[in-house]
Amino acid sequence: MRTLYGFVLLLLLAVPNANAVTVAGHEFADRINVPGVGNNLRLSGVAVLDRNFVPFYAAALYLPTSVRNLEQLQSGLSPYRMVIVWQIPLLAEPQVEEYWRKAFADAAGPERLGRIKLGVERFVELFGVAQHGQTILFDYVPDAGMRVFIDNKPIGQLAGVEFNTALLSIWLGDKAPRDFRTALSAGLAHN
Repeated sequence: MRTLYGFVLLLLLAVPNANAVTVAGHEFADRINVPGVGNNLRLSGVAVLDRNFVPFYAAALYLPTSVRNLEQLQSGLSPYRMVIVWQIPLLAEPQVEEYWRKAFADAAGPERLGRIKLGVERFVELFGVAQHGQTILFDYVPDAGMRVFIDNKPIGQLAGVEFNTALLSIWLGDKAPRDFRTALSAGLAHN
């Protein structure tokens, strides 16, 4: 099913008048403006992450038109916006913290996780309870770091290229579910 989202996105991006993509009941614009990056970031892909066959969150990745491939994005030198919209009814704070810690551990591996541990703990402390429809924006600007917003309210900022490339690896790294990362990166060339 997640592969279908990537295919639908490719079709919609090919249609000149398409203005948005709707996934899991949430509409993702095809172009957005991110403060500090500029306007006209394009939608690269959308996907739904499932846990135990239940939709966990919908996600969308936005990139400047200058970012053309996954390697360039994963270098940590290109800005991006990642949007996630919780699809679960309710997730208590301890379970939200557990999700992010496990996601970082899987994406970063033990050695890199040791180097970014303080950033991960600061990141995990930003979140509380997750509710259906709650939207989290992750705006990465290489010179400023990662700005995090919940329902358009700023909740924190985290610096460090290594931390931020680990965060991106949660969604696009080798340990991310293949269909999910393929759908998110549908607008990029894969090396």
